[in-house]
Amino acid sequence: MEDLMKELAQAAPPAPEVDRDRMERDLVRIIALPRERTARTQFLRRFAPLVAVAAVIALAVVVLPRPTPTVQPGAPAQWWHVLTEQSSLMVVGDPANPYLVQFSSKTDQWLSANRQVTVVQKDGRVEPYSSVDEARWEMAGKPATAPQVGGSRAVRIGPMRPSVQKADVSGFQMSMHSHVRLDSFDSLPTDPAELKKTLENLTGEKTPYRIATLAMGLMASNVRDDQRRAAFELLKMLDGVRFLDRVSLREGSFGVGVAIAAPATFQFSNVETQLVVNPETGLPVVKRDLITTPQHGLPAMWPISEEEYLLLDRTTIDPIVPGDVPVNGEVESPIVER
Repeated sequence: MEDLMKELAQAAPPAPEVDRDRMERDLVRIIALPRERTARTQFLRRFAPLVAVAAVIALAVVVLPRPTPTVQPGAPAQWWHVLTEQSSLMVVGDPANPYLVQFSSKTDQWLSANRQVTVVQKDGRVEPYSSVDEARWEMAGKPATAPQVGGSRAVRIGPMRPSVQKADVSGFQMSMHSHVRLDSFDSLPTDPAELKKTLENLTGEKTPYRIATLAMGLMASNVRDDQRRAAFELLKMLDGVRFLDRVSLREGSFGVGVAIAAPATFQFSNVETQLVVNPETGLPVVKRDLITTPQHGLPAMWPISEEEYLLLDRTTIDPIVPGDVPVNGEVESPIVER
């Protein structure tokens, strides 16, 4: 082993000589060479133009005026559309053997600030009220007209002819059954007591029943929800008004309402007017007059007239009227001279 190590040592090449001058020249040359750019420097140099363009765009967005936003329609709808169905009873025939007939029809009304379009007696008809009344009418010979009991006129039995009424108006009609018009509903108070004073000043009426009917009509008009609530609260605070907390309606639903004693008609006494509203929307559902005592074969608390609100809505659709009915022609009333 020792001999082998000696042979290897003798076979190794001699150590190279150190050239210090050459080493110094190489070091100077290496230092003078350009340095390699870092990744960050390369990124900035490569994307600097894009960064500059982005900065210009951002500045333009801030400095230049923004385009005018699209105008959204915020004006109220053109029409307030009210569709109601009316029915009422009348006593006719021989006073010794009277019978009841029922008037039934629809009223379609469109109201705006300057126009009013109304279709009355739509789908209208006069016919005996019950099977008992129909039998008495048949016994009387099925007359085409029957005299009012206690009145000076007669009632035409059969279909009603519809009528279309159009008028240019000024302002908003406060209710379907009131001639009072307002430039705007916006000024109506939302406080019940203040609303009561306003209605009294507008109409000159201060009796509880008259104020009640105005408030009922106002609830069916094109007013805001808070004004409609104020009108209902006003009704509850009037003298002689009774609150109805659960009123049966069609299709098994229930409403809330108010009741107030009403003036007698020429055929019925002891009458009460009720207004029932939808408790969820506050919109009127039905307004009716009932007798509080039995009369003409009808039991107490039986409706003798009724107005059901089928539609209360804002719309931009123009009124749809029957094409075969003259506009502003004579209204053919089912009540005629004897």
